[in-house]
Amino acid sequence: MRLRIFHRTRYFYRAPVRDSHNEVRLRPATDDSTRMEFFLLNVQPPVRLQHYRDDWMNYVHWFDITEPHSGLSIEAQITVQTSSQYTQGKPSGVSFEDLKKLEDDLLIPLLKSSTYVDINREVWKEALDVKAGSDDVFETAVAIMSHINTNWTYAPNTTHVSTHMREVMTNRQGVCQDFSHVMIGMCRSLGIPARYVSGYLYNGPGSHLRGAQATHAWCEVFIPGKGWFGLDPTNNTLSDERHIKIATGCDYSDAAPLTGQFDGPMNATQAMHVEVEVSLA
Repeated sequence: MRLRIFHRTRYFYRAPVRDSHNEVRLRPATDDSTRMEFFLLNVQPPVRLQHYRDDWMNYVHWFDITEPHSGLSIEAQITVQTSSQYTQGKPSGVSFEDLKKLEDDLLIPLLKSSTYVDINREVWKEALDVKAGSDDVFETAVAIMSHINTNWTYAPNTTHVSTHMREVMTNRQGVCQDFSHVMIGMCRSLGIPARYVSGYLYNGPGSHLRGAQATHAWCEVFIPGKGWFGLDPTNNTLSDERHIKIATGCDYSDAAPLTGQFDGPMNATQAMHVEVEVSLA
């Protein structure tokens, strides 16, 4: 599927701010399911953009604005060619015993608690109940995805970007970021390496997907001998050609589209406005 994404975030300040330091993760990942054809990043006020690859191999642009400014606009135009991770079928048939044989040090952080993900006894007990004796790693992950979709309420504006998984476990409501954190925590508690994915979701004319026309989040689990596979607990669906992957990490803190700080009054930010449009190219 060939898709076009337009993303614009604008910040408006009550008073001029300065010494603004920002990081942008909006350039798509390139893997077997995503091929980038076009990417343009525009920032106003004009800046000198620099870039690097972070620890998760995300493509990060960064810039500083030292002079006073009353607003900031970050705009990305993207064209990608996408395909499903499941063209060869589901990676079923891998047992939990196979997980014990993993020796990749890069997977270790994806088995532990992280900034927004907590592995504790309550999480483990609930995950174990969902597992219900299954020895298939992927099918267990699918069961966890369905369990979250059924037992948590999708409720916009009830959480924020810094909401911790513990709060979501208690209140049983949230949005795609929260559902993903809960799924990651439950998978990790069972020894399944799991990572956070930020990106976008195309909602075609016949689809009824939550999280489209906005930044979206889902989860990927590592299946020994097979690789990474995406699951979207918000929509109870396997990730497919409608999912556009941008960045990955332990949780939202590693894959946030935009992060930054500035010098100025603590209440300087008056408003933030985000526009996202995902369409067929």
